[in-house]
Amino acid sequence: MDKTETDMPSTPPQPTRIDYDVVVCSYNGGAYIAEQLESILKQEPPARQILISDDGSTDNTRDIVKQLAETSPVPVTLIDGPRKGVIHNVLTALPQTTAEYVFLSDQDDIWLENKVALFSEHMRQSDDPHLIFSDAWVWHPGKEEMASFWKLDDLKPDNAKSPRKLAFHNTVQGASACFNRALINTINTEGAPSEVIMHDWWLALIASGTGRVSAIKEPTLLYRQHSSNQVGSQNSAGKKKRNIAKTLFIANRILCQAVAFSEHFRERLTPEDRAFFLAYENAMRGGTLKRLAFILRHRPTHKDLNRTCKLWASILLVKGARAQ
Repeated sequence: MDKTETDMPSTPPQPTRIDYDVVVCSYNGGAYIAEQLESILKQEPPARQILISDDGSTDNTRDIVKQLAETSPVPVTLIDGPRKGVIHNVLTALPQTTAEYVFLSDQDDIWLENKVALFSEHMRQSDDPHLIFSDAWVWHPGKEEMASFWKLDDLKPDNAKSPRKLAFHNTVQGASACFNRALINTINTEGAPSEVIMHDWWLALIASGTGRVSAIKEPTLLYRQHSSNQVGSQNSAGKKKRNIAKTLFIANRILCQAVAFSEHFRERLTPEDRAFFLAYENAMRGGTLKRLAFILRHRPTHKDLNRTCKLWASILLVKGARAQ
């Protein structure tokens, strides 16, 4: 069964009401957060609540949130984040929500007015983990030109249906993502291992492997690009090329995260996916010949031939990724 929906169904099943919360993880976002919160408050239907998890801002972010909360028609709750970075901030904030679906929001983007309406067409009651994500407009304030995030970064959203592809290349943008209660309960129960690179990647892997993913081709937000972006578009102007040491470090983290996913969720995967990840684990515990045999048999892929070759080289040569 295809677990990814890239086209709008003509008569999609819907819950009796659209029940959702919004989580905004903030850190020194005083220059942008008011505009983002205003765009969230314009959505129809409105959220049940907006939860702001502030990770120790030293600017006026918290004051802006408190002032807006006084007049907001939607409850706005400000909580203290764990002060351990964005991954921990997200993964500790999500379990504090209560709605059936939860949108994740960057503090510095702007939601388009039809965002929730588009996402709601994919929402339904389910005991299986479900993740919904969309394209976004990459936006440089002051410039009229905007580009599709998927096209600019050469992302293939359909790859989100396969944990075998997601394991080595993330196609889900956290700023555009929405998670159901079953997915949030999974991370709350299983926890997040230290090997997790980014929260959106980890959640996408879980949903792809144990539930399903829905992709909305239409951009639903303005993805603001500025000097303080923690991630940003990989093809944005000014991005520096990585040196070899940095490239190897990132490759090691990707391979380790894939091992951690296999160790945590292998038994919940389809037989085909389970066989792939078991073989991957065994290969990473072995030497070069065992890794080469895995590559030749299972042929893991990246988003293009060049990066696939680099992935294969990493599997063969990055010794730090060996499972313990």
